[in-house]
Amino acid sequence: MAWKTSADESASRGWHRFAKSPSTPFAAGRLPPIFCGRRMYLLLPLLAALAFALGAMVFKRAYQEGAGLAHLAVVNNVILGIVFLPLLALERQPLPWHDWALPVLTALTWAAGHLLNVTSLRRGDVSLATPLLGAKVIFVAVICWLVFDQELSIAQWTSAGLATAGVVTMGLTDFRHGQRAGFTTAAALGCALSFALTDTMIQAWGPRFGAWGFLALVFAAVGAISTLLTPYFGLSSFRAPWKAWRWILVGAALSGIQAIIITGTIAVWKDAAGVNVVYATRGLWSIALVWTAGHWLKNTERHTTGPRVMAQRLAGAALILGGVVLAITSGVRR
Repeated sequence: MAWKTSADESASRGWHRFAKSPSTPFAAGRLPPIFCGRRMYLLLPLLAALAFALGAMVFKRAYQEGAGLAHLAVVNNVILGIVFLPLLALERQPLPWHDWALPVLTALTWAAGHLLNVTSLRRGDVSLATPLLGAKVIFVAVICWLVFDQELSIAQWTSAGLATAGVVTMGLTDFRHGQRAGFTTAAALGCALSFALTDTMIQAWGPRFGAWGFLALVFAAVGAISTLLTPYFGLSSFRAPWKAWRWILVGAALSGIQAIIITGTIAVWKDAAGVNVVYATRGLWSIALVWTAGHWLKNTERHTTGPRVMAQRLAGAALILGGVVLAITSGVRR
């Protein structure tokens, strides 16, 4: 399926036309004023990036308090499935149940990405694992171009290139810590590729179900698929101290918030490439949070990595920020 509709087409034709679509969550004439400007919807992935970075630190704290991989890979996803399910009530168009395989395939890529993400956080630094996920920017651009036939402007390719250069700059600090850190890089990049596939599937297949209907089915499938891992982990692995459960639930809440924001934005505005460049700022947020608020969450990366490594990661984050600015001021070429 070739998807050639861009977010800028909707903007140029007027938001009132977009609001008439049965799949949009907004009634005609009731679109929030902040989204009336050109590509102002990119403020949403910026908020999601902050929630993701904070959630990564909370998950790291959960590990420190005794949580295991089973809590973050199974419990978290089941909670997301429950949280997303009410979105079905917002969908107005009939659901094509004969295409049930599409949300299931999308759920498989999301579940794989989340599993790799929490695995990388268990073994590596938040200020490294989270910024490396910015590689998703270039993965999304290439997938949209090769698979879904979406034509991107030179400015968008440049913004993706800047973001990727920032990711590489940060990733170079990974290999200074030996084998353990090399695993973090591999897991984080695998996560980025999985989430890139998820986003392009949402953009291409979401309109068949409607924005909210597709997301509700995807995350219901995520919860169901994740429960299949229970025999692998064993029931005893779900036991954890109360202190750990508090952080598990907070992390799940942040995970749900950012997931709704990022997937909803892509499903509604059909701009996976632009959204993901802005979403790449979660690397910048993670460094800022480690530096300023890490001690509140018992995060010691600021002291264990040293100022030189943190400065290099900050330089990479600055390149990503440059890509974000370019993404906001550019559009998809028609």
